[in-house]
Amino acid sequence: MMQQMSIRRLLNRRVIVDLLERFTRAVADVTVALRDVDGSLIAQARCGSVVATAVSTFETWECTMPLTAGNYDLGTLLADGEGLARPGSGEGLQFLHQSLILIAERALESRALAQETLGRYREINLLYNIGQTIGASLDPDEIPNLVLAEATRIIYVQGGIVLLYDADGALTVRSSFGDADFAHSLYVASGTLLQETLISGTPHIWTAAQVEDEPSEVAAVLIAPLKARERMLGFVLLGRDATQPVFTADDQKLLLALAAQAAVAMENARLFADVKSQRDAMMEMKNYMDNIFASIASGVITTDIQDSITLINRAAERILGISAGTAVGRPCTVALPELGAKIAPLMDTVKRQDQSLIGHEMEPVLPKRGPVVLRLNLSPLKDNREETNGIAIVIDDLTERRQLEAQARRIRQTFEQYVVPHVVEQLLSDPGSVRLGGARREVTTLFADIRGFTAFSEKLEPEITVEVLNRYLTLASEAILSEEGTLDKFFGDGVMALFNAPLYQADHTLRAVRSALKIRDAVMDIHTTLPPENRLSFGIGITTGPAVVGSIGSHTIKNYTAVGDCVSLASRLQSHATPFQILLNVTAYDYVAEHVRVREIGFVQVKGHSEPDLVFEVLGLR
Repeated sequence: MMQQMSIRRLLNRRVIVDLLERFTRAVADVTVALRDVDGSLIAQARCGSVVATAVSTFETWECTMPLTAGNYDLGTLLADGEGLARPGSGEGLQFLHQSLILIAERALESRALAQETLGRYREINLLYNIGQTIGASLDPDEIPNLVLAEATRIIYVQGGIVLLYDADGALTVRSSFGDADFAHSLYVASGTLLQETLISGTPHIWTAAQVEDEPSEVAAVLIAPLKARERMLGFVLLGRDATQPVFTADDQKLLLALAAQAAVAMENARLFADVKSQRDAMMEMKNYMDNIFASIASGVITTDIQDSITLINRAAERILGISAGTAVGRPCTVALPELGAKIAPLMDTVKRQDQSLIGHEMEPVLPKRGPVVLRLNLSPLKDNREETNGIAIVIDDLTERRQLEAQARRIRQTFEQYVVPHVVEQLLSDPGSVRLGGARREVTTLFADIRGFTAFSEKLEPEITVEVLNRYLTLASEAILSEEGTLDKFFGDGVMALFNAPLYQADHTLRAVRSALKIRDAVMDIHTTLPPENRLSFGIGITTGPAVVGSIGSHTIKNYTAVGDCVSLASRLQSHATPFQILLNVTAYDYVAEHVRVREIGFVQVKGHSEPDLVFEVLGLR
């Protein structure tokens, strides 16, 4: 079927006029004109010049020659005049007609080429913009929505879906467009269509007649595979209902180009997600290792092959009193005051022998901490080719441990002769609780003295005297230690003991009283095995009150003891006690009144006190 196209729009009027003028110059007495498809005259000429086209020269023209090119009706070539009868004028007119047709055909070809070029440009520009839109996203969940949005923007459809393979290889709907029911129908219809697309890897156009069990609302389906690097990712499906035309090859071509870009974007997004996941995992592992590294109690320093510090953890900063910010990148000898020069020879040895150096102790004086005790472990750092590229230095701060060990030794030396072993262990378990330097605290003091021992010793040989004395003092010591008292000292024929020092004892006064009663009972028991002339007894004084407790003495010899008025009072009460008598001051009595039976002695004047003291005698436990 012929289509009409205005030759006025196809050819330049100057070209038309030029041809007409040339013809009329060659053929005299002939008027020629060119009439457009709408009936209007474009140009007419006579005798080599243009004639006005407002009014046609002839109402009817003797010769009319239609101008057609391809499927287009372009207009009519008109001619009239006496010259048409002359020989050769017909051939000339035929030549003019063919020339106009030839020029029109060339113009149509140029027009078609221009339209095709413009169409391609628009297509390329459209796909470029689509690629920019889709390619800019690295979110795997967002890309299916972008793909469908762009596809339905360039291809008019009733609905569409994007199907992607999940991790288990099953196709799932990841995005949909249009009415939900239509999208569902499209999904149902896809079950019979995808296999061929999957096999061929190319897009397909399907009509209702080609689809088995096709729902009535889906009249045409366009499917394009989403494929990247020989890996099938899924499919894009577009559908039209019966009111819309079937998809064209151009639609197929556009969707294929879009699907190709979308598949690349999806693959890039997947790779980016994998890289991001790996990066996040590496970052998480790095943070984990950094946390572990920072949490290590030991100081860690690493150096490169030139002995410059490359890494230092918080423990090393704390131990050495330096900052990582000022140390990293500097040579060890510069960055580590006092220590760097001492470890430089060790580092040379490790590099030279290519072996670790374990357990090297040194006692440097650090600028910010003073004297410290450090234990160093140095090991060569190896790369994946087992070549040494630095040194790892692990530093343990033994300063506090050595101080605690020294304190423990002092505690053991101080108390192992005064208290039972398990009390020593309790003290060693918490050395900080022992203040050997002196502390004011409430204590109960016990003084026990053997009555009449001086006169008794004058009758015996020295060896026998010592043996008897030791026997009685052993009884007293065992009784005191059984109540976890502290044997302060032996003085001549007596013994002094402390309670509530060095360990805290809530019932310290009652412990002292029980010790005294055990001494009395033990002496009575031993009397049954001794002759009357060897029977001796203790007088005991017990007081409770504040005192200063600590290691007291000279620089060379010190004893753990207590000093204070209550200590002196215990000694004075012991002096007033008769054999087997146990005397308490009023504070000690108040602490044990509910647990012991006593007899009030009354007020007793003791040396060093301006006022007499109220004294009680212990009779026994309640």
